[in-house]
Amino acid sequence: MIRTTCPYCGVGCGIVATPNGRGGAGLAGDPEHPANRGRLCSKGAALDETLGLGDRLLHPEIDGRRVSWETALDTVASGLRETIARHGPEAVALYVSGQLLTEDYYAANKLTKGFLGTANIDTNSRLCMASSVAGHKRAFGSDTVPETPPGWISALSRRLDPNRDPATLWRRTILQSRAAMARDEETLLPS
Repeated sequence: MIRTTCPYCGVGCGIVATPNGRGGAGLAGDPEHPANRGRLCSKGAALDETLGLGDRLLHPEIDGRRVSWETALDTVASGLRETIARHGPEAVALYVSGQLLTEDYYAANKLTKGFLGTANIDTNSRLCMASSVAGHKRAFGSDTVPETPPGWISALSRRLDPNRDPATLWRRTILQSRAAMARDEETLLPS
């Protein structure tokens, strides 16, 4: 059993992974984790479906044929070179994963801006985190995550009403359920 963190959004839900010995794992929400207390949203609950090796491309292919890494990289480089020569560097764009490490983003930006000569690079992070940014700005006044889940769950329960503002929390179902629980708990506390 391995305790880890869900890679999708910024909530940081805890996950318990049990490797199956075949490249996959059984996953469940970590009941001891303070962010989600064992709950998972639909993306986190389906994370185990992304772990198997059966549907993954493990070797480079061109037109459905397995090729060497050298051939694959030469083909991509040639295509980029031809596109830039014919249409200019602004004809090239990279849309990269939201799951890269800081150093990977640095390398991707250097490749795109410094080598290819275009500023056309974006990540899934911008689209994925748009609703989170809106929620943080509304609840806390800035796009920053407070230090402890209980504090921000309590703040969310007072500032965001999932019934009135469903678009703000539609992608953060764990936060939505925690905010509702916090509202209920505060209602039950004597004033």
